[in-house]
Amino acid sequence: MKQSQPKRVLYASHWWLEEMMGAVAHYAAGYGWHLNYQMCLTGDLPEEWRGDGIITTFSGDIDKMKRFLDAADCPAVSLNTNYPEIDIPRVDIDMEAIGRLAAAHFLERGFQSFAVYTPHSWYATELGHAAFEQSVTEAGHTVHRLIWQEQRGRTRDSWLNRSRWLRRRLRGLPKPLAVLAVEVECPVEVIESCMAESLAIPDEVAVLGVLDMPVFRENTAIPLSNILVDFDTQARAACDLLHRMMEGEPAPAGPIRIPPAGLVTRRSTDTIAATTPQVAKAIRFMLDHYAEPIGVPDAVRVSGMSRTGLYNAFESDLGASPGAILTRIRIDKAKRMLRDTNEKMWSVSEACGFGDPVNLYRHFKDSLGLSPSAYRKQSTQQQAS
Repeated sequence: MKQSQPKRVLYASHWWLEEMMGAVAHYAAGYGWHLNYQMCLTGDLPEEWRGDGIITTFSGDIDKMKRFLDAADCPAVSLNTNYPEIDIPRVDIDMEAIGRLAAAHFLERGFQSFAVYTPHSWYATELGHAAFEQSVTEAGHTVHRLIWQEQRGRTRDSWLNRSRWLRRRLRGLPKPLAVLAVEVECPVEVIESCMAESLAIPDEVAVLGVLDMPVFRENTAIPLSNILVDFDTQARAACDLLHRMMEGEPAPAGPIRIPPAGLVTRRSTDTIAATTPQVAKAIRFMLDHYAEPIGVPDAVRVSGMSRTGLYNAFESDLGASPGAILTRIRIDKAKRMLRDTNEKMWSVSEACGFGDPVNLYRHFKDSLGLSPSAYRKQSTQQQAS
């Protein structure tokens, strides 16, 4: 009996994005497809290719890509939000949800000065920026646009010129400053510029990135906070859609948007914004020593102010007492441990400075209205849904 041929699917991208490539390969194997990665290896679209379906990121020469897709005469699915003028079905990342999540992250930490940074503003980047700016504006603040391509004028487009420009802009903006850098390599550029200007991260400039790619996350001495993108879900949805289309189903009316998978807070945004230097100093001490048996007297000593002066400064700056901020820091750390680990309550209590589970329970109930175990259960259910 003649064996049926597998579906031939082209992965049309010159991005070597291993997380996405591996996820697409996994789901393609589940369908029994033959997956062609030639463009990822050579950077060029394959000549004389004939097949049954295409998954593309719209990278490389876009006009050439469009002509290729038209000539291929087979179903195609894009993983890229950019180039909306190319009319093929999309399974892409919800950049507007990313912008809103970034704004909520910074606003929760008390920031009042904001910026977005990118060398080149793509369509997807602008969607994220617009949603970020809308959320920040609704909270009563403004966002500074650090868009090199828009603002360089006649300056030659080079890494050195861009770096000098970014350092100058960061130096001149009000502090503490919260910076969202959507393009994957851009948070590192912001961190390098801050280091060159001796701007403290995160207390003077907090930096948030997107994608959490190890190659960029781990090449800076300051651990980088990132909004997580669910490549696995995106790849599965794209392969499922392409399968249905290759079986003759019509394309969906609009894009399938994959929401962000969460946000991981590391050193680059792990702060509470304060404009008073003594308050900022006390908060940094709390953040660095929250697991230890410290209290308000220790924060007073570190700040260099009197107890009454520090209380007044905290109330003026943050609308809360030093003790309330210390408890908030410890609860936030405990929430992360409960959500992201299986540590016992004793371990969580000790690691977050509460001492014992009774103290942890009391503060959780007072702050969140539920117990630590109930919070863990709720978080597990949300992650599974």
